[in-house]
Amino acid sequence: MVGPYRRAASPKLMRTALPQPQRPEPRKGTKTKLLGVVLLILAMLDAMLSWRGGFALQGIVPVLFAGGLILLVIGAVREGV
Repeated sequence: MVGPYRRAASPKLMRTALPQPQRPEPRKGTKTKLLGVVLLILAMLDAMLSWRGGFALQGIVPVLFAGGLILLVIGAVREGV
C-alpha cells in the first residue's frame, strides 16, 4: 500500500537495507609525516634565502632538515607504508 496506510518496515529489514557507516581505522603517523614535511619545507626555504643573500648556512638549517627527514620516516613507518 501507498501513503498513510502503508505498514512500517521492520527494524531488522531496515538494518539490512541501510547499513550504518563504520568508522575507518585511525591513520597512524599522518600528523608525524605532516610535521616532518613542514620542517623540510622550512629548512629548504631558509637554505634558499641564505643562498640568495650570499650567507653561509647556519647550524639551524641542517638540524631542521634532519629533524624533518627523521619525522617523515617515523611517520611513514607508523603508517605502514
